[in-house]
Amino acid sequence: MNILIFGCGSIGTHHAHAARSLNFKVFITDINSIQMEYMKNKLYPSRYGKWDKKITLLKYEHVFLTKKKFDLVIIGTSPIFHIKVLKKIIKHINYKRILVEKPLSVFNQNLSFLKNKKNIYCGFNHSISPSILKLFELVNKKKIGRIKYVRIDWKEDFQLVLKAHPWIKYLKNTYLSDINKGGGVLHEYSHAIHLGVCLKNIIFSKKTIKLSHKITLKKINKSSYDNKSKIRFENKDQIIDMNIDSLANPPRKEVIIYGEKGKIKWKRDMKKLEEKIFTLIENKKFIKKFKVTRPFDFINQLRFLLKNKKNKYSKITSISSAIEVMRIIKNSLKLKHV
Repeated sequence: MNILIFGCGSIGTHHAHAARSLNFKVFITDINSIQMEYMKNKLYPSRYGKWDKKITLLKYEHVFLTKKKFDLVIIGTSPIFHIKVLKKIIKHINYKRILVEKPLSVFNQNLSFLKNKKNIYCGFNHSISPSILKLFELVNKKKIGRIKYVRIDWKEDFQLVLKAHPWIKYLKNTYLSDINKGGGVLHEYSHAIHLGVCLKNIIFSKKTIKLSHKITLKKINKSSYDNKSKIRFENKDQIIDMNIDSLANPPRKEVIIYGEKGKIKWKRDMKKLEEKIFTLIENKKFIKKFKVTRPFDFINQLRFLLKNKKNKYSKITSISSAIEVMRIIKNSLKLKHV
């Protein structure tokens, strides 16, 4: 399979390695030629031991002229450029599928052109991990009866995120510190909102729900970003809370679901390289552990998108679910569409 990747930063590097791990042909480009060289000479070798000579670097100005057909095109640029690059791909590149990294866009960008578009997906790779799929299965089968309350915590210090980008020293020098560029926790940690949307679609009997939010903004120079946010879905006596912040060190990523017959808890612990599901059903305890690594997140994502016959990936991370996530982010930030 031929894979084309836009973006030679941290995400693009992860995707390139994942695609090569599956023995795909990888082509990668970046509008910044210096970043391309940095990835080849420093970033990729520092993560994976040495540069993979089977990865082909393409000059950005040549990419949209190629006649090659790609099984998958991945957009791993900064969020502010996702939509611009996506439109150019749709117009100029011969592709089967497109994967846009999360967040799909910036909150104030127009997504109307995506209506009825097919074979476009968004990179919520945590939502398709084996442990989360098990969590969805338990909820679907009503193992703990009718769900009453769900709490999703997605908390990680932005300074830990910067460690994955060693060429950047300060938060103020990144898009993370500016909501108008796709920064802030609602954009960066939109995994939490996507998990909330998935669980809402399973748990709530009605599509009409009450959405509430509490946002804390922090200013850096002339820009601002939400460093702590809380989103709530409410449907009669059922509630889903999403607590998201950029302050926690060590990170805390967990989901707790309370039902009439017991509870289910999911937790991601990267120090132990595992995700764990704990269930308490009618006083019976059960624990299941899943080994994970950061490279596995991306390898598993590509497997689902390109090799999964049951097409679970399409259902969970379709473009429609990504658009719903962006709608929630936009409404939560209480800012007008531009």
